[in-house]
Amino acid sequence: MDTRTTKTAIAALMLALPLAAPAAAQDAYPERDITHIMPWGAGGGTDTVMRTFMNFAEEQLGVGINTQNVSGAQSGIGTLQLMNARPDGHTIGSLTWDSVITVPYYELVPGYDTDQLTYLGSVTVHPTVLAVAADSPYETLEDFIAAAEENPGELSISNVGSGGVWHLPALDMAEATGIEVNHVPYPDGSGSQREGLLTGETDAASLSASAIYNAVQEDQARVLAVMSDERSDFFPETPTFAELGYDVTWGSFRLIAAPSGISDEQRQTLTDAFAAVFEMPEFQERAEETAMGAVWMNGEDTTEYVESQQESAFALIDQLVEQGILDK
Repeated sequence: MDTRTTKTAIAALMLALPLAAPAAAQDAYPERDITHIMPWGAGGGTDTVMRTFMNFAEEQLGVGINTQNVSGAQSGIGTLQLMNARPDGHTIGSLTWDSVITVPYYELVPGYDTDQLTYLGSVTVHPTVLAVAADSPYETLEDFIAAAEENPGELSISNVGSGGVWHLPALDMAEATGIEVNHVPYPDGSGSQREGLLTGETDAASLSASAIYNAVQEDQARVLAVMSDERSDFFPETPTFAELGYDVTWGSFRLIAAPSGISDEQRQTLTDAFAAVFEMPEFQERAEETAMGAVWMNGEDTTEYVESQQESAFALIDQLVEQGILDK
């Protein structure tokens, strides 16, 4: 190669180098803010917890995470929107028990298929509780049971949707204790459910520990019993149903997912960022303050966990349908 050709080649190479940096930058992920679909109404327990989590995740990812509330069909409308989103790593969503169990079991939304989701991790796993307003005449679970026995079908227990995550525990509790109650759904989520409890629209609420924790701390509500194997660290003075002689154990969870088809690299970036949030002292402090029930599982473990929950829940709902307690 002569000198002239060599100089030409070097010049061409030098001209190409400045273009390499912008090209690499275009391949960076995430390239822009991420949309976070919240399939429940604003102000509820899930909305509050997941917005808090996403605020910390912004620090790890270096971009904004913008939450959009898309409620309806017991989380089915928002989750379907997540399923149909472009799998480019810039749309994620929160899922709850209803998203992966109630909606698919009852086929509440046409075209809904959890196989269209890629699980990224878990944020919370927490027990269900039975709560009443602070001015309620029921000081204990036995008080509530006695009143229900005296007035069959008159006392009300709220949930966030028939056949859903907090309706089933209330049904199970009623069967275990031998009482008849009126089940009142609040499909927009635990925010309106909690408001209904505190304003006297319902006598009690079946909901998560985290959804009622602040109201308990502010002396607006109290928990009569916890549906877990052991007492809750956040309600250590409150007995479990098992302690009181009733085999009633229920809980729920909050997960993060993306549309199926997201690349392995994007999935790993998101999962690593979410896992890193759990290592942040500020997050752990906030989780403890709010009784969030923070529990991290990676994407693979979350997938196995969901499949296990679906198997057991579907079997239980089938039994309730056969008994005529639920309709399908």
